[in-house]
Amino acid sequence: MAATYDRTSRLLHWLVAALVLVQFATGWSWGYFPRGSEPRFYLFNLHIYAGYLILALAIARIGWRLRHPAPPLPAGMGRPAEIAARATHGLLYLLILLQPILGAVTITAFGKALGWTGAVHVALAYVIAAIVVLHVAAALWHQFVRRDGLILRMLPARR
Repeated sequence: MAATYDRTSRLLHWLVAALVLVQFATGWSWGYFPRGSEPRFYLFNLHIYAGYLILALAIARIGWRLRHPAPPLPAGMGRPAEIAARATHGLLYLLILLQPILGAVTITAFGKALGWTGAVHVALAYVIAAIVVLHVAAALWHQFVRRDGLILRMLPARR
């Protein structure tokens, strides 16, 4: 079995993961409610505040990660798989920083004047969704095909 991440890394990972799901749910569902309606307003505000929280947690997570490196990857992973894992993680880190900033700019007068930030914010949501699906699929592949215990590195500690 691979070495595990420390408790703080796991906590930050799962908090951000849960908030990203909140972002998908709110961002893709408020359009079902009429403009000016209370449910749409509630979902929009939840989306904004969850985005700010993701940004704060992402900064904390990166700061933590710089001082607490990830455990080594399991033995036997080929070089292409290692590159793919590192690239996927790096891209996720970048996007969980960039997306909330872009969202915040989009709702300001500056973002409205630019005009393109909202479309890029929505497009990046689909990119993030695709990378998250790839990330989860890779974790499941490691668990059920390779059986190398990689997924256990990020699961809550067992007593």
